[in-house]
Amino acid sequence: MERSVAFETESAGEECFKGKKGGFRALPFIFSNEMLEKVAGFGLNTNMITYLTDKYHLSTVTSQTMLFVWGAISNFAPIPGAIVADMYLGRFMAVGLGSVACLIGMVFLWLTATVPGARPPECNSGDQCAPPGTRHLAWLLAGFAFLSLGAGGVRPCSMAFGADQFSRHPKQRRARILQAYFNAYYASIGVAFTVAVTAIVYLQDNVSWNVGFAVPMGLMLLSTVSFFLGSSLYIKEKGKRQMFAGIGSAVGAAIRNRRARLPDKTVDGVYHHLKDCKLAVPTDKLRFLNKACLLRGTKEDALCNGSDAAASERHGHDGKRPCTVDQVEQLKSAIRVLPIWSSTIFLALALNQSFAVKQADTMDRSVGAGRFRVPSGSLAVFNMATMSLWLASYDRWVAPALQRYTGNSRGLTMKQRIGGGLLLATASTAVSAVVEGARRRRALRGVTISAFWLVPQFALAGLAEAFGIIGEIEFFYTELPKSMASFSMSLLYMAFGVGNLAGALIVKVVQVASMRGGRTGWLVDNLNVGHYDYYYWLLTGYGVANFVYFVWCCWAYGEEGKNVEWEEDDNTEQP
Repeated sequence: MERSVAFETESAGEECFKGKKGGFRALPFIFSNEMLEKVAGFGLNTNMITYLTDKYHLSTVTSQTMLFVWGAISNFAPIPGAIVADMYLGRFMAVGLGSVACLIGMVFLWLTATVPGARPPECNSGDQCAPPGTRHLAWLLAGFAFLSLGAGGVRPCSMAFGADQFSRHPKQRRARILQAYFNAYYASIGVAFTVAVTAIVYLQDNVSWNVGFAVPMGLMLLSTVSFFLGSSLYIKEKGKRQMFAGIGSAVGAAIRNRRARLPDKTVDGVYHHLKDCKLAVPTDKLRFLNKACLLRGTKEDALCNGSDAAASERHGHDGKRPCTVDQVEQLKSAIRVLPIWSSTIFLALALNQSFAVKQADTMDRSVGAGRFRVPSGSLAVFNMATMSLWLASYDRWVAPALQRYTGNSRGLTMKQRIGGGLLLATASTAVSAVVEGARRRRALRGVTISAFWLVPQFALAGLAEAFGIIGEIEFFYTELPKSMASFSMSLLYMAFGVGNLAGALIVKVVQVASMRGGRTGWLVDNLNVGHYDYYYWLLTGYGVANFVYFVWCCWAYGEEGKNVEWEEDDNTEQP
């Protein structure tokens, strides 16, 4: 998309915008913050299972469970983080404080690799490995805690804060810019991931964990500094304290007025709305919630054309002032997206599998006649490389080609992209099962296959992320009101959090159930003795059932992009 799209103007207001804050001039600082933070974060997370098993002497299952739980906490943290940002701090302060917390967390992890006694001693020659003590885990968990705290500020607000920089563009032009922005944003994350799983993982595996943690820590410091350097260029949305209070009031009013009788037709004059507001009557979707804004009395008594004083005297059926139509519609929008949100939990589960790193450890990773061995964690570069290539080509070639058949200017609808992501994630787990089964059978015969057999499952996971995650982000951002932008971004991470918890539960249940009767479990440390392929087939079955559920959710939701015109207050900090 050409830059001229962003700066095309039709009014003096846009000319004012061009000359002052926001727009593309603010994005380098936001992208720098996000890319450096992601390089640092991915550099830690990708190879963390190796650090826990080799240096903390934890089992593979225990390490994976710990990472699942840590991931769940980090992905649930954006929920309160988004609420605090949208109601009080604003997205600028949330990202800034979150970046500082992430930096502190990385300092703690670096100290576990640097300070003597901060982690268990090395294994002796007899392979006797001391388990981690309380003080060892305290350093590790302190780092995890600060990283999760930082995630609560950065994850829900960073992307939404970048989108805020185009908030003064006309609506239609802004929609076109945002699609390109979301793709570019996620492509930049792909570049960050590529750097992390190659350079940083190589340092961790071939130099030392001390250096491997020091580099992400330094990058996080640069990320924090670069974000604050651009402060004078940002459009900063202020928090709206009444937003979630209004939704809560709508829930309470709907419960109080549950016995009230709605008029046969949705007409103006019987519902409470503010003077000169866009939303005069509620929609017929989830119509029972309309009782929350139902007025008492006749149409003449309930007209919303009077003064604010007159408006404050009108009451609902229970004698209390009813909620506004706008508050009720915000509640409806949040409820309506939840079924589709719940179907994306599988996507989060399928994309957060660390077992492939342990599989690669047992495979041939040699390149160039054996002169170089690819680090196990670096194979994940094929995930992000595939995703980045797809995103780079989608707007330029794929979307225009699809438009000829679909008639949609974006090529595919947001729900179609989410569905494509779910199918590709299911295909990824199926391929993982096939490859692991083949690897195990050959390993039992004494044959070691190439680790590059894992590339197809990584590539499919990358495509699943490009389709599903981008579609999910755009869906939540556009279907919910702009005042809930941080909350809409946090829904993505909440899905990942539930996916992490579901993953930890599935791993635990599979391990316990498969060991009944004294049998060898599926997920034992020795991959050749266990059956990780059965585990992947179990996930594939879940994926198939989940896609059927997703199709039903899409049918129940109806057509996307038909949300109401929200009554948004101008809460932007003026330049």
